[in-house]
Amino acid sequence: MLLTVVSLSLSWSSSVPYSLAHNGIEQAGLNALVEAGVNAAIDGLLDPKAERRWRADGRLYKLDFNGTLIGIRVQDELGRIDLNQTDEAMLNNLLQSVGLDAQVASSLTDKIVDWRTTTALKHLNGAKDRDYASRNAAYHPRNGPFQSVDELLLVMDMTPAIFARIAPALTVYSGRKFVDPQLAPREVLRALPNMSGESAEATVAARETAEARSVLFADDPAIVLRGRAFAIRTEFSYGSRTVSADVAVRLTENPWQPYWVLSWKTK
Repeated sequence: MLLTVVSLSLSWSSSVPYSLAHNGIEQAGLNALVEAGVNAAIDGLLDPKAERRWRADGRLYKLDFNGTLIGIRVQDELGRIDLNQTDEAMLNNLLQSVGLDAQVASSLTDKIVDWRTTTALKHLNGAKDRDYASRNAAYHPRNGPFQSVDELLLVMDMTPAIFARIAPALTVYSGRKFVDPQLAPREVLRALPNMSGESAEATVAARETAEARSVLFADDPAIVLRGRAFAIRTEFSYGSRTVSADVAVRLTENPWQPYWVLSWKTK
């Protein structure tokens, strides 16, 4: 019996390093594919030839990397609503554009703004420390800028269903109060004043024209895009899995390190 226990113990202990090594190799392969997509996106954005330059409005590009087909979408964060900079009216419009009625949207807007506001004062339907404590929450509002869009899930009365509908329109990286409609995804366009769902779709469709493709970034992209943040989504099949990764980057002035990674999420 003792020999059996020792044998099983040795067998288990020897399998652990193999399993860890296998998982490490698999993760390295995944990361290599994501990085290939990110680098292709950066090269596409900075291509000196305007006719080959990638558009950063969420359209799909494809890359064959060592036999793996990678789908790549690039979104300029100037086309999204910055959670820390935008005003209450825009947040309210966004919430109503995804189906919330005026009263619910107004209440949730107050809570979002109170989360990022540094003072103890709260809006009429907002929530500060005492309100979270009264619901036995394990945390308090940050009372400062959102660090990520995912942090919005911690805001009182925010549900996963509402979050899923508004998240594609949001960022914490643009640093701007207003959005650029030429780059905005349809979720943002629908929230703009005097913009309906139909006009939002028409705007997205109009970007496909040759004239629209040649308008943006006609100057040297390395100068025009310097300091700008971009969200890059890569999607590909890896074995039996379908992998998607969302990487946010900011372009730099350094040709040896053309971008900084702001966030990296793989699922």
